[in-house]
Amino acid sequence: MDKLKNKTFLVTGATGYLGSSISEEISKHGGNLILVSRNLKKLKLLKKNLEINFDNFIEIFECNLLNLNKVKKLVKTINSKKKSLNGIINCAYSGKTGSIKSISSNDFTNATNLNITSPFFLIKNLKKLLENSAKKSKQTSSIVNISSIYGIVSPEDKNYSNSNNVNPIHYGVSKSGMIQLSKYLACNLSRKYIRVNSISPGAVPNLKNKKKKEFSKLKSRIPLGRFGKPSEIAKCIIFLISNDSSYITGTNLVA
Repeated sequence: MDKLKNKTFLVTGATGYLGSSISEEISKHGGNLILVSRNLKKLKLLKKNLEINFDNFIEIFECNLLNLNKVKKLVKTINSKKKSLNGIINCAYSGKTGSIKSISSNDFTNATNLNITSPFFLIKNLKKLLENSAKKSKQTSSIVNISSIYGIVSPEDKNYSNSNNVNPIHYGVSKSGMIQLSKYLACNLSRKYIRVNSISPGAVPNLKNKKKKEFSKLKSRIPLGRFGKPSEIAKCIIFLISNDSSYITGTNLVA
């Protein structure tokens, strides 16, 4: 369980439904963490819970990735404090759901900034730390961008009982762009010994505050007959950031 020991990974959207599970799984495997979220209260709570259960080093940074000035400040801080970084997991996302009738141009702008612009800016400006890590460890550094199955296929409105829960068009469009971003960077960063992959989770809805019957139609379309669990996606991340996937880059892993 120590395949990530002495390695440090930056996780954006760290306090989210998937992000918190990914952070926990990295901790289980001995990895140190730089956790980024726009919610400082949740960051402190996540850090506290992880420190209770795991013996790894954790730093937290509050940052709204929609604000590029704040992203620049975050990058500057990390570069001043760190000499190396083993990987980045871009997991941040937030946005309203709904049919095309309810979607505005602003929704497209926000989705693009969160899924493409901010991840690119983070990778571009933390690249030197990833290079240093690869030289030091003699292993490739690894970037994983969290895309979605809806970056590959289109959702069908009829799968949702409530139109307000329909996966929105700006989500799939920007997640599709994230897959291509990963492929492009994989080719361009390979000489720096940096691997870049994406993962496209299927349906992993947070049902805590929603009625399960609202998603019964969607569930019926899934071959395994059930929704995915955050921990199952997190284990895929561990594979992609560990040396187990040392010859894999430019791939979009569908889970």
